[in-house]
Amino acid sequence: MGRASSSKKVARAAGIGGGRTNRGKAPVLWYGSLIVILLAGVGLTSFSRNQRLDQLGSPTSKEEPRAGSTHWHVAYGVRVCDKWLDPVKDQVDPKGVHTHGEGVIHVHPSVASAAGKRATFQRFTEAVNTKVSVSQFTWPTGQGNKTATHKNGDKCGDQPAEVKAFYNGVLHKGDPADIRFTDRGKLVLALVPKDTTYEQIGDPPSTAGLDKLSDVAPAQRPQATDPNAGAPPDPSAPADPSNPASPPASTRGDPAASTPPPSPVPNDPATPAPPTTSLPAEPPTSASPPSSTGG
Repeated sequence: MGRASSSKKVARAAGIGGGRTNRGKAPVLWYGSLIVILLAGVGLTSFSRNQRLDQLGSPTSKEEPRAGSTHWHVAYGVRVCDKWLDPVKDQVDPKGVHTHGEGVIHVHPSVASAAGKRATFQRFTEAVNTKVSVSQFTWPTGQGNKTATHKNGDKCGDQPAEVKAFYNGVLHKGDPADIRFTDRGKLVLALVPKDTTYEQIGDPPSTAGLDKLSDVAPAQRPQATDPNAGAPPDPSAPADPSNPASPPASTRGDPAASTPPPSPVPNDPATPAPPTTSLPAEPPTSASPPSSTGG
């Protein structure tokens, strides 16, 4: 009896996986494997989607800037306390957002991941191998590949400083990397005392260069406008309002119309005499009748 009962207990324990000691334990390895597979699937799907967008060359929306067709420019400046840092020169350009070292960001996306709403300051920081965030930024020192990190809490003189970003003169609230580019924009990234305003910092030093870029077509360059050019000119109006005798504006540019006739030279047989205006003949006066004399 005792041996049979013992054998049954052993068999029962083997059937349930080792007895009471393994009851209630979750299969950690099994669930862990499922989580790893799930995360890997999500990551590969996201990567594949981004690769496909880049291959398409343009997002489905027509939001500017568009890959392969738009060419924008943004003046930027990086300031630490009271000094502007030198523009970045070393870079890579995998997505069409780069600089020529003149303090201007050239935004002409070559892939969809840098176009539309994805055309942000982060695309530029990736190209120049820098990092920005709400509380700090890393920027080249201009000495080889060396960089320096500037963060909240650093001091400008004896004043605590903080990271600020401005776009078109407006303080950006949030991560500077999320600033979206616009054509002829002005971006300032700065580490300055807390109460510093944009008026105290000023526009980026490269702002004037936006009008001197060699890769901008003449049609893209801003044209000076005449505030009084609302209506077309009157062709019969004199060219010089102060001189009513001046030729009309419509004859400007016409050499024949703008050249006065030559003055006649006195006693010159080759010069025809100016025509004379004949006066109308006076009517004949009636003669008074002869007086009769008595005979």
